[in-house]
Amino acid sequence: MYCPNCGKKNDIDALFCENCGARLIIPTSSAQPASASAVSTAARSTSSAADSQAPATSEATATEPTTRSAQHARQNDQPSSQSKTPWLILIVILVVILGGGYYWLGHQRQSNSVTTTAESSSSAAVSTKTESSSSSKASASTTTQPALWSATKSSELASFMSSWQDTMNQSYEGTYDGQSVTVGTLSLPSDIKHNQYQDKITVNGDKVKLKWTASADTAAKYQVVAAATDLNASSGVITYLYVFHNGSPDVLVSQDGADTTTFNFTSSQNTDLQDGFAKIANAD
Repeated sequence: MYCPNCGKKNDIDALFCENCGARLIIPTSSAQPASASAVSTAARSTSSAADSQAPATSEATATEPTTRSAQHARQNDQPSSQSKTPWLILIVILVVILGGGYYWLGHQRQSNSVTTTAESSSSAAVSTKTESSSSSKASASTTTQPALWSATKSSELASFMSSWQDTMNQSYEGTYDGQSVTVGTLSLPSDIKHNQYQDKITVNGDKVKLKWTASADTAAKYQVVAAATDLNASSGVITYLYVFHNGSPDVLVSQDGADTTTFNFTSSQNTDLQDGFAKIANAD
């Protein structure tokens, strides 16, 4: 199809001239194609009109891009936009991955911090409990109990032993009279007071912890309040320890000689002696 304005040959289905942009007249099926001379005449007759209409046509072309060139330009722009889409998707994916990783690391750090705090709290609680237990044990060994012995009871024991030894035809030296008791290497009360008795005294064959006390107000298992010995007894050397065993009065006896190195004590079978000491010890 030829342009009636400039004579440019265009595609049969073109609406506007590719050269000047003029609107093309689509011939009807009954119309005959114009001859070359007619086209040339029409072209010359409309050249002046084209000159006056060219600015308007150009302006129409600029404001309304309906030519094939403009269409091709728009089509060329579309791949550029489409080519950016994969990159945008990739960027979004990277942002999501990085954000998720940052959140996971933060959560892990917070969990580790909570675990460390919990472990620290648990360790502190165990340490406090251990210290409290140790303090309780230490307090138990030094806790002051109601006094079971006194200077008055010590004087009463001295009077009782003075009478009792006469019935036994024996003569005792006792700490209740303010005297020291010495049998071989054993010296009382000094050895017990200075913890030098461990290799010298056993009770029922076992080593025990002894505590020398003037008032028997501690939680010690064996609280020793007095000692006495008769080095010249007819049956050999007799040594007594007057104790509170777990809070109960008891008289321990040893008949080991002065040449022995370890003195083994057992509960005395003399009921008069046991009853006399218990009566004094349990008195108010």
